[in-house]
Amino acid sequence: MNSEYAKRYNENWIFQCAARFADFAEARGHHPVSLAVAWVAAHPDVTCPIIGALDLEQLKPSLYALDIEMTAELRGEINRLSR
Repeated sequence: MNSEYAKRYNENWIFQCAARFADFAEARGHHPVSLAVAWVAAHPDVTCPIIGALDLEQLKPSLYALDIEMTAELRGEINRLSR
């Protein structure tokens, strides 16, 4: 891990939040990346999510975000997973 990223993101609560989010997404039948991109795309202050992939297999979960209806209820549930 890059030392700058380690300083910024290497806190236990961040890993716990990511694990809760992954479990939450999978319990609802979504890939965590798909749900994350859908959540970001639904944010009123975001014009468009920025995604990156090295190949088609990495890109597919991001594209599946288009199939997720981000309701106010779902957005609220996701928001409550983090502080």
